[in-house]
Amino acid sequence: MGGTEAEDDPKLRESQLGNALLDTMRGGLRILGGMVQMAAGITRLLAATALKAATAVEEAVKATEEDEEKPEPKPRSKPR
Repeated sequence: MGGTEAEDDPKLRESQLGNALLDTMRGGLRILGGMVQMAAGITRLLAATALKAATAVEEAVKATEEDEEKPEPKPRSKPR
């Protein structure tokens, strides 16, 4: 009846279906892997930002403490 070899051979059709399923699963895993990599990158970015912010706060606290420890200058007397 004029059908192609793929239409006539059930094993070939099964093989093609299996390959399509494997390609779909592979693509899904690649997407999932990309999402995991993106999450890891965002986490690293947030961690680096938090460390920089903590360092800036620490330096500000040190500067404030140093300012508080300095004795205040005595007011000058007015010349007569």
